[in-house]
Amino acid sequence: MKLKTSYLGLELSSPIIVSSSTLTGSVESIKHCAEAGAGAVILKSIFEEQISSEIKREEGYSEEDIYDAYPEAQEYLNTFMRGSEIEIYEKLIRESKKVVNIPIIASINCSDEGEWIRIARELQDAGADALELNIAIAAFEHDIDPRVIENEYVNILNEVKKHVNIPVSVKLGDHFTNISRMAFSLWKAGAKGLVLFNRFYNPDINIEKMKAVPGNSISAPEENHNTLRWISLLSSQGIQCELSASRGVYTGEDVVKQILAGAKTVQVCSTLYRNGIDYIKQMNADVEAWMDRHNFKNVDSFRGIVNKKEDIKVVERLQYLRRNYDLH
Repeated sequence: MKLKTSYLGLELSSPIIVSSSTLTGSVESIKHCAEAGAGAVILKSIFEEQISSEIKREEGYSEEDIYDAYPEAQEYLNTFMRGSEIEIYEKLIRESKKVVNIPIIASINCSDEGEWIRIARELQDAGADALELNIAIAAFEHDIDPRVIENEYVNILNEVKKHVNIPVSVKLGDHFTNISRMAFSLWKAGAKGLVLFNRFYNPDINIEKMKAVPGNSISAPEENHNTLRWISLLSSQGIQCELSASRGVYTGEDVVKQILAGAKTVQVCSTLYRNGIDYIKQMNADVEAWMDRHNFKNVDSFRGIVNKKEDIKVVERLQYLRRNYDLH
């Protein structure tokens, strides 16, 4: 009961959520997450390209036409498309709801508006308790105005909300010029929650083959500092949508830090790949032990209190103010 909280209007037995990944891609794995003490799960994302290609197939387009429409997704579609992807995803929602009593949050990975948006209602009708939009718009072209990208995020959210009544959260990357502006724009557009931050796969270079290759897909513990900074900054600015901390959350101590900064929940993934799903039990136990040491009766009682005690300017400029490092 000490760890009980809420997120997106849903009751959670723990602030620890298993984020979208292969760990949440099957009923068996989702059941394991629930038994280990997860407060909720974000289902493995269904991609905009999967949905759009299936719509084209239903409309009578040939496979060649579909791949011409989505050339960047051809390899992905060849590898992962198995029958009706939408039907399979809806079945995952329905079957998961039968075996666990924690919230099941659907996830769509998307980059623009399109026909795929209407499928959001089908995920709702299948029983999803909420929807997380993992919006990933790459800003690599030098002549793209940042405001165009920001507006596209808001437009996608607005269009999705026309089709569903369940809460919608947005998962953001940390590459915006003004993260606060983007966050507040999404809140005003009706986002019930914001997830900070999405982790994009990093490229590497094989120096023997002299070619680009995928980098490490697992986050590192030190990656949580930027999330900690922005959870604190947005919380202190009074944003009303709920904040969920993601990326680099590895331990119960990390969970406590993010809640102290103002997070409503945390999302974990990489730590479970390294330590196993049952590690959620240890994380929950460590949070409870810390609460006992500091006489906190529930999670809400210590959320954001660091922002009340510290001048937020310290969070903004800490790297400039603290220069006396002991390097020995």
